[in-house]
Amino acid sequence: MKTGTTPKTLRIPNDTIAEIERVAKEKKTSFSKEANRRLQNKGSDDKNYPLLLAKMQTIINFSLEGAETGNVEMVKKAQEEARKLWKRKLISSK
Repeated sequence: MKTGTTPKTLRIPNDTIAEIERVAKEKKTSFSKEANRRLQNKGSDDKNYPLLLAKMQTIINFSLEGAETGNVEMVKKAQEEARKLWKRKLISSK
């Protein structure tokens, strides 16, 4: 066992276990590493998921309108929204 770790009994739904096992296999890693990755990331990026979806939809809408109408300003708006999203993501991940 690694120094600084403690074994704990934890009840996990079977479907969650199956999903973690599947993802761990795809990533060629262990169940423990994948489960720990999920535990460590819970509460940080997950809180921003609805905001991310809304921002992505805005970018898609601006892009689609720009493509349909030939309005370059709408494409520029989409690019600006994408830039803001990346800037926010890069700052929040530090």
